[in-house]
Amino acid sequence: MSLIDEALDADDLTPYYTEDSRTFTAISTESVRSLEPARPITLEPGDTLQTAIELMQQKKIGAVVVVENQHPVGVFTERDVLVRVVGKVPDLSAVRLRGYMTADPVCLRIDDSIAYALNQMTVGGFRHIPIIDAQGRVTGIISVRDIADYMASLVPEEVYNIRPEPLRGGFTALEGG
Repeated sequence: MSLIDEALDADDLTPYYTEDSRTFTAISTESVRSLEPARPITLEPGDTLQTAIELMQQKKIGAVVVVENQHPVGVFTERDVLVRVVGKVPDLSAVRLRGYMTADPVCLRIDDSIAYALNQMTVGGFRHIPIIDAQGRVTGIISVRDIADYMASLVPEEVYNIRPEPLRGGFTALEGG
């Protein structure tokens, strides 16, 4: 047994096993499957911006996966609407999605870890990732909200017992500060 293994097995480390480390262990070992990815709403590159935006409003979703032959070729998000469309495209029904989607999206497999999904979102700066099967066909989509909800479920007591109004600016004398 190595020194590191001995140190990790030491009983005196038990007090240092915190909620944070349990959360990290969970997101490192649990797969994206635990997030129960949503069924993706899909469109094709030739669909119009109007169709995409109306569908996102109707379904109350933040992203659609753009596919060709069931394979993701892009993602179109509410952020794309704000940055690339609003104030720039006068006729949404005349413009195709292909020019405004984020092309070649990063995709995950259902068995990838939640930590890896979070890493990809953080590094890539995006909030939605399509899930693909072994043949590369889109089967789901996850959002950063799905990960936040999952992490909150790991420590529900702590999340639900947060003060209704956060302390700002320190304690007053009456609060013991």
